Amino acid sequence: MPSPQSGRMKSVGVYSGTVLVLGIVSFIETLAFSIPVSYFPNYALSLGATVASIGIFTSSFMIASTIMSPRLGGLSDGLGRRKVILWGLLGDVIFGALTGLVPSWIWLLLVRTVNGAVTAAATLPAEALLVDSVPSEKWGEAAGFVSSCAILGRNVGPVFGGAVQFAASQFFSLENSYRIPYFADAGLALLAMALVAWKVRDKPVAATAGRTGLKTGRSRSSYAVLGLRETSRPFRILLLTAFANGLSLGFIIPVMALFFQDKFGMEPIEIGSVMSISGLVGITVSWLGGRASDRFGRKPLIALGGISSRFGGLILPLTASPTQATVVLSVRNLAFNLYMPSMRALLADVTPQETRGRLFGLYNSFFTAGDIVGPIIATYLYDLFRFQGWKIGGLDVPGYGMPYYVNSIIGIFTIAVLLGFVKETVVTRQPFRRALRR
Repeated sequence: MPSPQSGRMKSVGVYSGTVLVLGIVSFIETLAFSIPVSYFPNYALSLGATVASIGIFTSSFMIASTIMSPRLGGLSDGLGRRKVILWGLLGDVIFGALTGLVPSWIWLLLVRTVNGAVTAAATLPAEALLVDSVPSEKWGEAAGFVSSCAILGRNVGPVFGGAVQFAASQFFSLENSYRIPYFADAGLALLAMALVAWKVRDKPVAATAGRTGLKTGRSRSSYAVLGLRETSRPFRILLLTAFANGLSLGFIIPVMALFFQDKFGMEPIEIGSVMSISGLVGITVSWLGGRASDRFGRKPLIALGGISSRFGGLILPLTASPTQATVVLSVRNLAFNLYMPSMRALLADVTPQETRGRLFGLYNSFFTAGDIVGPIIATYLYDLFRFQGWKIGGLDVPGYGMPYYVNSIIGIFTIAVLLGFVKETVVTRQPFRRALRR
């Protein structure tokens, strides 16, 4: 059944000023995060860091975000989403500029760590505000739209950052050319801040305690240490799935370049092209998947997209050519982007509005924790089985595919648990033919 507030918000529509601005903010934040992908190691090295320490910069950003997410989400429940978003974007402006001014790698590490926290302040309340701002039967479509904006930003960022750095190198020293894109990052955050201040308003929080997201009446629980004392079983299952989704990203990205190099002998520019092409296919699919989840239900799209993406991971190491691998990787990413908006919509379904910020933050912490742990396990498995192989039913199974196999098995298991134990509570299903005619 739709939530009581949905009827009052029908007149606003899905693509109100608030939703459009939140989509732009999502684009800017993901673009800013991916701006330094093509040159960040060189920047850190120029400031005195070692090659072995490069991963610490990424981990510090993500760990700060993981720790602060539930606290910042809870703060947005009390102070209002808009205010926390504005403070987070202001932090992005300040620390984005400081990243381009740091005198040494130690200061770079410190600034990156704090930047992880302020980025969480900008993005997490935005997710909760998005759900607050549209009718419950349109949550999937809204999540798909913002997810598409994020995908676009994530894929445009490296090209944009590389172009700015290259242009800057024509006028500045090489080290200083690495600094200039961070000022572009700060400028974009300032633009996002102005848009939020101009167009976004907080939505009133309804007194919805006792809905499906929280259980009341418990004073003690074994879940208290993780902040789960009053959460429902469906929400805890979603946290398990969030961790698995984070693992999925963390497993694949660190070994992707090694995989294409070992299997096909591809050069970095070829590998980058494959990753960009396969990533961009999800832009419209994410939006369409969100709309479909509103019409047909969350779980059918979760099953279709989630399980298909995991099977794509199983098949990828078995491909025989770069073209086959690109096609399989594209289909895998397409299915994953079909799946994620439905997951976000289901998360919104099981969280009450007055604590949505904190619970979204907790969900994000589990996702990011998986993204942190994933690279460690994936690179260990890749190194351990890199030069091994097995014959299974006449099929040659390469050992360097082990991270893909393990990731797929974990993903299929957690999706099966979700499909079996989490019930849909908000979506109004429609007959298939009738939905297609709309």
